[in-house]
Amino acid sequence: MDAKFSDSVKELIGERGLKIDDIIDVINTAEASGKKINNGSQNLAKKRIGEVTIYAVYDNDGNVESAYSHRMVLGDLQKTTDEPDPTDWVCVSCNEKAVIGTVLMTYMGITRSGPAVVCEKCGDAWVEEYLATKTIAAAEGLFEKKKA
Repeated sequence: MDAKFSDSVKELIGERGLKIDDIIDVINTAEASGKKINNGSQNLAKKRIGEVTIYAVYDNDGNVESAYSHRMVLGDLQKTTDEPDPTDWVCVSCNEKAVIGTVLMTYMGITRSGPAVVCEKCGDAWVEEYLATKTIAAAEGLFEKKKA
């Protein structure tokens, strides 16, 4: 799949300190492995590159709609309820509905639990954009200040 970027998406990617080549790598890896989630019209893929997990949101034709990242390392799924909240996402590699769950997140040696979209079958997890760009970014900043 050839990734396509509008000028506004290129600008957003640059503002977030991400590289177009890394976004293409995320998409190519997801398409080759099937390790992504899909809601019918959108795909959400991720890849750990160095110390950063980079996400790409793109449609089924390869048009990139957004990209974002975080530095937390996602760990094991934590069982929180007997009936987790459903999502519109489906884990492509398992063909299972993804749910809102809780995973362990580690950064700078500190581990806390946090919300994520998870596949209960394979245990993979994805952090949604609003969470990565707001809450997790703020938490990473606080951890960095504490360690300084």
